[in-house]
Amino acid sequence: MAELQEVQITEEKPLLPGQTPEAAKEAELAARILLDQGQTHSVETPYGSVTFTVYGTPKPKRPAILTYHDVGLNYKSCFQPLFQFEDMQEIIQNFVRVHVDAPGMEEGAPVFPLGYQYPSLDQLADMIPCVLQYLNFSTII
Repeated sequence: MAELQEVQITEEKPLLPGQTPEAAKEAELAARILLDQGQTHSVETPYGSVTFTVYGTPKPKRPAILTYHDVGLNYKSCFQPLFQFEDMQEIIQNFVRVHVDAPGMEEGAPVFPLGYQYPSLDQLADMIPCVLQYLNFSTII
C-alpha cells in the first residue's frame, strides 16, 4: 500500500495580480454581502401576519441576533448600515440574524384595508415569540 505524500502547490498566475491586502479585504466583504441575501418568511400571529428575514445559519448553543426596527422604518432602512459596517463582519459571521418587520413595513407591503386596527406596541412585542417558535430558537440577543 502506497503512502500519502504531502504536495505543496504554488499559484503560478494569481487571479488578481497586484491586489493590495486592503482591496482584497473589501472584495471579500462585498462578496459576502452579495452571497448573504437572507430568507424572508411570514408567520401568522394572534395579531396578524408578521414578516421576518433570516441571515446566516444557526450555530449550536449560540443565540440569534434579533432586530425590530424603529417607527416608520423597516429592517433594511434601520439596520443595514450597522450590519454592513466593517467592524460588524466578525460578529455577524458567528451569529444567525433575524430581522422582524412590523406589519405593513416590509418592502412591497399592500395598503391596509379600510378600518384596519393596527396592533398596539404590546401586541407588536407579543408577535416575537411566534417568530421564535416558528424558527425553533430558544435564546436571542
